[in-house]
Amino acid sequence: MTFVRLPREARWVSSLEMSGRLCRHPHRFISAGMLLLLAACAAFVVPRDDVPLRAPDGYFPGQVWRTSLPESQGLDSHALADLFDAVESQRLAIHSLQIVRYGYLVVDAYFYPFAAGRRHDVASVTKSVTTTLIGQALEQGAFPGLDAPVVPLLTSVAPDDPRKQRITLRHLLTTSSGLDCGHAPYEREMLEMTGTSHWIDYALALPMREEPGQRFVYCSPGFHLLSALLTRQTGRSAGAFAGTHLFGPLGINDVVWPRDPDGFNQGAGDLQMHPPDMARIGYLYLRQGEWAGQQVVPMRWVEQATQRQVSTPSAQSYGYGWWISQDIPGLYQAVGRGGQRIIVWPNKDIVVVTTGGGLDPGALAPYLLRALKSNAELPPNPSGVARLQERIAAAARPHALAPAETSAPGRAAAVSGVEYQLDANPLGVRAIQLNLLDAAQAEAEIALRDGQLTVPVGLNGAFRLGADGRTGELIAGRGGWVAADEFLLEIDTIGRINFFSVRLRFQGETVRIRLTERSGLIATELTGQAVR
Repeated sequence: MTFVRLPREARWVSSLEMSGRLCRHPHRFISAGMLLLLAACAAFVVPRDDVPLRAPDGYFPGQVWRTSLPESQGLDSHALADLFDAVESQRLAIHSLQIVRYGYLVVDAYFYPFAAGRRHDVASVTKSVTTTLIGQALEQGAFPGLDAPVVPLLTSVAPDDPRKQRITLRHLLTTSSGLDCGHAPYEREMLEMTGTSHWIDYALALPMREEPGQRFVYCSPGFHLLSALLTRQTGRSAGAFAGTHLFGPLGINDVVWPRDPDGFNQGAGDLQMHPPDMARIGYLYLRQGEWAGQQVVPMRWVEQATQRQVSTPSAQSYGYGWWISQDIPGLYQAVGRGGQRIIVWPNKDIVVVTTGGGLDPGALAPYLLRALKSNAELPPNPSGVARLQERIAAAARPHALAPAETSAPGRAAAVSGVEYQLDANPLGVRAIQLNLLDAAQAEAEIALRDGQLTVPVGLNGAFRLGADGRTGELIAGRGGWVAADEFLLEIDTIGRINFFSVRLRFQGETVRIRLTERSGLIATELTGQAVR
């Protein structure tokens, strides 16, 4: 089987394996972002330990996880504290970090402005949840089998290409449907689909590029079809089905799972969960689908989903919604854009969860590997524990930023309060208005396809926090003049992953906008005209 391009979130391979491969073969990697790992290569050792793993003690978390000092579970506190130092010095865009070993939550950390007790968008980690639900539904007899054609289950309309009749459940689970999807940058088809009134119709209308099963091509609309299939075959939405069969048994009771205009939960992304609950998903897989004496997910599904089902262009292969390491035996992970990860390493009885807003988890890997010293309890390390606890506490506190240039040129008075209507664009951004309130603060009003967004903007180098009026979720903004006619606006959606840089260049009655998103989702140019 051949393959084509990976999704942006998976173009760096496993946060653990890439570090080792970079250190062993640095000439094979030319990415500037990966060079920062070279400093840690001298310390890179895939942990080996003659002490066998502890047998699972039958523990499953109730309302909260049990906790432990790292050394009690074979982890080095000083190495973990070094990780927090690296986050600060390298300004890594991490939002949270959870480490569970032997069923103990040894690290539960949050990085300002994200905070404990908040949900986080898990992006394409959603795909791993969607495929898990499919596995449960298969066990319940909701589908004839993995090789059942799926198009007849979704529509009675004859497809425009006979090859569509041969797309099976297996093809969607391994993202090898043959649909002409996933070849263009920035997941173009996903953006187009979300701008339509009927997402399933859009996905089914995608042309065929080749025979199903020929190669891996990362196609998010295909995972949305899985959500619709689950609803059609069980009579329940993916969210409701998960509430009964997955989230409920695991004690996960606070999720937000958006729906498309027809009511289908978004099968490819946008599920919002608390990071410790993401760890519950990983722990369920670590324990082969069992939870507190109940086989929540069939063991054979866990085995199949986390084994290679299809090759990819990276050093990872793909199962059913899970990425499988080729370099570290047994390690697999759920992967989402921007640094969302559920990493499961059964050979070390460990689950690592990260969330971020443009994080490359590879930057954390050397420290995690150094910390994983033994399968047995280590000697007490009071100085390391104290240092780690201080770093965790510091990460959660607001931190000062270097002051930005706040002097406003004469153009400020001419553009403040002026609405600029934008030309039609795939993002659905309709208008923007910058209100410069005083020397320290401003507001940006942005008209979007789904409503109005007002962003508080700090002009003194610090972000101003506010709430997205459409959802009530935290949002922050800062900005300043970077040239006589150019204003740089930065928007952090925090728990929703995205960090936007909006460069507004004012030329007479025209504004030209360069819009980029830190995790690589968007890079585009927009143009607007003043409305006076």
